[in-house]
Amino acid sequence: MGSSQTSSSRARIQRSLGLDGGDTYECPVCRHGEIQPMALMDAYGCSFCRHIFDVNLEQQTVHVVDSAQPMGWRWQGWRWQPLYQSRGDITLALWLVGLALVILPAGLVALGGYVFPPLEATAGMNWSMVWALGTLAAHGAMVGWLIAEHYQFPIYVMAKIRLQRLVERLPG
Repeated sequence: MGSSQTSSSRARIQRSLGLDGGDTYECPVCRHGEIQPMALMDAYGCSFCRHIFDVNLEQQTVHVVDSAQPMGWRWQGWRWQPLYQSRGDITLALWLVGLALVILPAGLVALGGYVFPPLEATAGMNWSMVWALGTLAAHGAMVGWLIAEHYQFPIYVMAKIRLQRLVERLPG
């Protein structure tokens, strides 16, 4: 019993040290499925998110082939490390544009409600602030969606795939 545990732990250690052409690994995009060699192709495919990967066994790297973003990972022996991890692709200017897209429209709506108040003094809600908060939330959601699409966060990818599969199952 002890020797079988030792041999299986050695096999796990040997498997985890290098990226091998015949093994399956956790998908670096969705972190839910497994990537494995595709039949009759020099590529790997994920069983969950269905991304296709180009594998370089010498450099121990994988790159997504079916995406517009240059996404790649290096196998560290037990986990994936992103190759393009620099924050240089979203510069200060892009962050300022994103903040402007969120704050300026909501600020204009709030300023309009402040400059042009209702004609009658109403005891109800301040609808201009409700519109300003709604505008802030809607534009924040749009900028957040664009950031999630750019970075392909694993939770976002998993939720998107599960929602797509749920819609495919609906009748009609």
